[in-house]
Amino acid sequence: MPVSCGSGDSALHVGREYESAGEDLRGLLQGASDAKFDFVVIPLFEKLPPDTDFTKEYDLRPSTDSDLAADSKTWGSAVVGTLSDFLDPGSEGDAAKREFCRIALEKELKWASHLGVYGILLPPPNSSNSELYAAALGRQMLGGICTTQLMVRIPLIREVHGTEVDGWQVWNTFRMLCDHSTRLHVALELTANLPTSECELERWFAEPIRAVIVPVDIFLTNKQGFPVLSKRHKAFLVELFKYRVQVIIQGLSEDPGSESENEKYLHYIARIYQGRPPLTHQEQFELPYHDYLQAPLQPLQDDLESQTYETFEKDPVKYVQYEEAILKCFEDKLAKQKEQPLAAIVVGAGRGPLVAAVRSAAQRAKAKVDVWAVEKNPNAIITLKHRAKLEGWDNVEIIGQDMRYWNSPRKADLLVSELLGSFGDNELSPECLDGAQRFLLDDGVCIPQKYTSFLTPVSSPKLWSDVRNYSDVAHFETAYVVKFHQAFYPSKEIKECFTFSHPNWELTSNDRYEQVEFTAEVDALVHGFAGYFHCDLYGGHTVSISPQTYSVGMFSWFPIYFPLRTPVLIKEGQTLRSHWWRCHNDRKVWYEWAVSQPTPSPVHNPGGRAYYIGK
Repeated sequence: MPVSCGSGDSALHVGREYESAGEDLRGLLQGASDAKFDFVVIPLFEKLPPDTDFTKEYDLRPSTDSDLAADSKTWGSAVVGTLSDFLDPGSEGDAAKREFCRIALEKELKWASHLGVYGILLPPPNSSNSELYAAALGRQMLGGICTTQLMVRIPLIREVHGTEVDGWQVWNTFRMLCDHSTRLHVALELTANLPTSECELERWFAEPIRAVIVPVDIFLTNKQGFPVLSKRHKAFLVELFKYRVQVIIQGLSEDPGSESENEKYLHYIARIYQGRPPLTHQEQFELPYHDYLQAPLQPLQDDLESQTYETFEKDPVKYVQYEEAILKCFEDKLAKQKEQPLAAIVVGAGRGPLVAAVRSAAQRAKAKVDVWAVEKNPNAIITLKHRAKLEGWDNVEIIGQDMRYWNSPRKADLLVSELLGSFGDNELSPECLDGAQRFLLDDGVCIPQKYTSFLTPVSSPKLWSDVRNYSDVAHFETAYVVKFHQAFYPSKEIKECFTFSHPNWELTSNDRYEQVEFTAEVDALVHGFAGYFHCDLYGGHTVSISPQTYSVGMFSWFPIYFPLRTPVLIKEGQTLRSHWWRCHNDRKVWYEWAVSQPTPSPVHNPGGRAYYIGK
């Protein structure tokens, strides 16, 4: 029975691994179901005799008499089949054994595919040389194996010839040999020993883990005599629950009468799953956007839709911060004995949330303010006029024009805009505010006053594969707005990239170039860069999606993702040197990016050939 936590997240499915299918598969399945397991993991084939002659042809011996041992619905919903554990010959075996293993893999996969099992569990790759295994598997995947789940068993740590081998290194080599196939998933087996650093554990959160195998022999016994996991094991498993993994309990006793002892392990897994805190309102809002590639908005080029405005207007943080910044500005103006009414111009007014913030701040500051709301979207103008009538905006003049071509009737004390994108300047805030600063008095204030973009390398096989699925270079040279979820950050450094300040009275160029370097804390495969911004509005009030200064509760912006055409393997302590350009011509603004160390990449998006922001 799936375990539900009632927090809006998906239910947890727990399976049990058996050493053999036995003579009565239906009885085994019924017993597992009665014990509240959702599926079983069984070997699909008999073990090879110790004296097997590898020069002879592999004789396929299924562990059940035939596919009639269960009906097709049961095979497809309740059985994960494991393949033989000898299928990776390594590179040291002779030619006869290599051929034997290749044919065995082909036959076993075809039988598992014929059964239509819920999942196929492949044996772990050889820790040092798995090229033959990967090549043989790659041919079979191209041949169209029919199954919903193709999983490779990967122990967290594996001891080979007295040396501990890191499971991630084994998996990373194997998936690269398999050309990053999205059909290949991980069944991660917890081991008694865990990697020493938290980074080595966190690295797994980016990987396509479909199941977590929990052996009973890694459990401890608490004072009450019940099985429990160590603190680190438990914390790691609870974190993995966020990624909708299934759990397979391995090593339960199959002796008659052991049911009551076995159920303690299932109850423990269910209890820690249900003990997770419920999702916050923000987390529930973000769920549908996890690892979903979105094109950045281009409000200067396109007119936004009502739904987009509505989503942003629900943000509980952004407009509060804007209002506090505007209030501080008005208070500072009044303290300097500025003549009233003050003049405030809202450029890119949308449906009016900043207009309302200006009016509210003026009322709180006891200041008289005349407001001009400038918006080029004719559909939003209808809403602005309706709100003006409905809410009594008697001090607001609504201007249905592009801010770049409108002339204000008087110079303003305050210019307000929210044309910020996920990378700060990627919605052309610098160009717009440089053009609109002609409205300002010499001592006029621009809100925002300053914003800086930030970068950090990211490992995200899922996002990279989603980009690759488009089968062209252009999509690798495009930036995407993404709520990162199945991702890992190999460097804790989040570095500044581009900074813009307003007013820009000298009209210095908005083109930029920066070289940004990062140091890897652990071996990792870098699939691109995550971008953020931090914005100083006015008077110490900020909005930020940079993890260092994040505005808690704000959801108006997700980070931006700059992919790399070829993932970069970086070793612990190595420097990742990246290069970033912001360029323009009379029609558009675009970014270019590249890596020069540890291995050079092509410059992405030269001349804005794939991705640009239209003026």
